[in-house]
Amino acid sequence: MMRAYLLLDSHQIAGLHAQLYELAPTATPHALYLMTAYAAMASFGPVVVGVEPGTPLATAFLTHWQDKAGIWLESDAPETELIAHLRSLIHVQLDAEVSAFFRFYDPVITRLWLHDLPAAERDQLMGPVRVIRLPEADGSTLQISQQNPDQPTARYGPTPWLKLSASTLERLCVAQRSQFSQHLVDHAQRYFPHCLHDLNTRQQQAWALACQASAARQGYSAEDEVMLWASLYATYGDDFPQGEGQEIYRNLLAEQGVTPRQRLDRALDELILSAIARELDL
Repeated sequence: MMRAYLLLDSHQIAGLHAQLYELAPTATPHALYLMTAYAAMASFGPVVVGVEPGTPLATAFLTHWQDKAGIWLESDAPETELIAHLRSLIHVQLDAEVSAFFRFYDPVITRLWLHDLPAAERDQLMGPVRVIRLPEADGSTLQISQQNPDQPTARYGPTPWLKLSASTLERLCVAQRSQFSQHLVDHAQRYFPHCLHDLNTRQQQAWALACQASAARQGYSAEDEVMLWASLYATYGDDFPQGEGQEIYRNLLAEQGVTPRQRLDRALDELILSAIARELDL
């Protein structure tokens, strides 16, 4: 019997386990980093959970998470076999026998990794996964299907069985960064069009990269964090927060005893208050 599962990125979804309990209280989430060398990081790693179409959990995934925080997959294999195979993919071996985490559950990476592979190679990599469904920009669904389901289940080991050349991994990462840069440009065109006024396509991409670099200098690199940082960058430019008259932001972003996200939220609150004050002065 075919069953549907969500493979979710707990690093991208705040309070994932609490949300899963609220949306599907009888479901059993499985953290893939458990029973591996990365068990201490299990709360930040990928999680597998069964899902039924049309349920609150399915709706939350389709509405909030499918674009960047996980993938929908289907399998008729025993759940233990599915989890074992997915757990085996959490790391890869690169050139020179270097191991690296592999975020194959990022929908952008999933598409780039599997979609254009020869069928026989893709079937082997999918193991007990029969179907993966990914969102398209036009609202439709891309379905990656296994043609030959007679595939072995891989097992996790301290040494990754999956090998990727460094150039392949870099290609996946570059493509992912490029797609995010375009999302950032689209975001700016909608909310801060003055920043991109009269800029050509290449210049818009350069603006997006500069925004990401500005955020990274303050320790913000997750996509949702950079999207929030864009409000500050669009207002104050590349010198932020070191520019003249920005001391209050420097203090907020250096505040001790709070999380980085709390510091960012407080800086955004100050940005809103400053905008309101300027309007009242007009």
